[in-house]
Amino acid sequence: MRKITLLFPVLMLLISSSSLNGQIISYGAKLGMSFPGFINEKIASQRITLALSLTGSVRITRSVKFQIDPGFQRKGNKYTYQVWDSHDNIIEDSSYLVKTNMDYLTFPAFFKIHIGGANTFYLQAGGYYGYLIHANFTGKRAGEMVKRYLIKPGLALHDFGLLAGGGIETPIRQGLSVLLDIKYQYGLKDLNLNPEITGFNQPLKNKGLVMSMGIIMDIE
Repeated sequence: MRKITLLFPVLMLLISSSSLNGQIISYGAKLGMSFPGFINEKIASQRITLALSLTGSVRITRSVKFQIDPGFQRKGNKYTYQVWDSHDNIIEDSSYLVKTNMDYLTFPAFFKIHIGGANTFYLQAGGYYGYLIHANFTGKRAGEMVKRYLIKPGLALHDFGLLAGGGIETPIRQGLSVLLDIKYQYGLKDLNLNPEITGFNQPLKNKGLVMSMGIIMDIE
């Protein structure tokens, strides 16, 4: 965390120096939905969670920006576990809910390429860092049902990965725009440090789609 804390003054210095050269700084906020899950999981996650962030960018060229979106995001998974018999029928009273909550402070950093005219489409690609602040599990452990069982001690606090996506940014008036943004996140770090605590025997890597709406203001 110390390295990340030191990184922000450097980024602000770069942004400030860029603005002195006539480049535009943008800032704003986003609110949206996240559809998270785990990579290589056999059962597809059905989670829909909250994602919110601030956003700040500096224009590098006419069509390219560097952007950071610090915020909060809930990751994890959710599905109904079912046991089937040899005739493909669900065994009575065998179903139960499995849900993992993993709350992160997230720091995406990426390049954004604008395409088009007034209603500007854009593509974006980069990476993200996440710091775990809370995690729990609901489901079955060692044959017994548990609810909101704390699993943070068995997980890595630091997560990182790649992101890619796109969107559309529409001006409302001079220096003010709204946007619709879509990002796909692909985790690179195995978060499962202690399977005895987490209850997961396989590696855990985050993935997910984030859809958000936001408002952006420009500063010359």
